[in-house]
Amino acid sequence: MAHGIANNALARRFNLSADSIGRHAANHVSPALRASILTAQAPSAIDLEALQASESEGLLSQLVHQRARLQQHSQMAIDYGDIKAAISAEGAITSNLALVGKILGMIVQRHDVRSTSLLISADYLAMRQAIVTALRPFPEAARVVGAALHRLESEAAAAITERAGKRQARPEPVLIEHEQHQPVTTMPPCPAPSPC
Repeated sequence: MAHGIANNALARRFNLSADSIGRHAANHVSPALRASILTAQAPSAIDLEALQASESEGLLSQLVHQRARLQQHSQMAIDYGDIKAAISAEGAITSNLALVGKILGMIVQRHDVRSTSLLISADYLAMRQAIVTALRPFPEAARVVGAALHRLESEAAAAITERAGKRQARPEPVLIEHEQHQPVTTMPPCPAPSPC
């Protein structure tokens, strides 16, 4: 009643008449009582953690049952020769497995970010060579452009060196000391004659 479920539904559920449910609500369920019932049912932080755990188990259980049904559908489609339906069911099974893997933390996405300096690319070096060659007849312009290129390349080299220094240095390999064993003596020759 506090949640506003219809009297007819409550009557069917508890095998009572709808009129008796209505009279009880009118005579015994005040707005203050209704509010206190709803407030008391608000989940606390501990309840939310328990709810999350039970819902996770329920979700996994539902996914396992769904996968079993999908496998039955796939097998039935194969038995009837419906290749399109079989492929569709297999796709749904794969999606189900991927979702279960993500929930269980078995599927982890990794991002590989690599940065390459433009200043060491073959295209940059070819362009640099073309600029230097084109500026040879103009020595003053060649000095200014050369200084600018030198400054850019020096800054890039410093940045690369700084990034390399921030990476953790690999520890020195561990050298395992070992005791020297007595030299292996040669075995006496085999008494059997060698085949000729």
